[in-house]
Amino acid sequence: MNKIARISILLASSTLLFFGLLHLHGTFFSTDLHPQSLDLTARLKSSHIQMDVSGNLWKLWIGFNAMFSAGLIFIGSINLYLSAKHFQILSDRPFIGLLTIATNVFFVWIGYQYMINAFVLSMSVPLLLFVIGFVLIPGKPRISNEK
Repeated sequence: MNKIARISILLASSTLLFFGLLHLHGTFFSTDLHPQSLDLTARLKSSHIQMDVSGNLWKLWIGFNAMFSAGLIFIGSINLYLSAKHFQILSDRPFIGLLTIATNVFFVWIGYQYMINAFVLSMSVPLLLFVIGFVLIPGKPRISNEK
């Protein structure tokens, strides 16, 4: 079970890392995340939020996408590193797995509520793999200090 758990977490982590890098590329090096309407892009570049006029909607759009990319890259990288080099840490500390799963559940929910179907699917795959991996990590017997 430990080997299957590790492989599942490695696959999930690699998937998140891949989508984070893909999203970063789409944010800065392509027009994939740009509106189809050039008029809308121009309006976003000239529209500001009420909180601060320096926050135009276009820069905020790019910034939020870049931060989301960084989050995916971080979660994927840290779990990839831990599952590849320090699997015992993941085995001994279920909080990391629970936080990873909770974050991925949030990604799927956000995708379902506000984004495109391809995003929901791309976040559901690593979520499923993380759940399988972290569930299959064998529990460590607890030693009682009571006498």
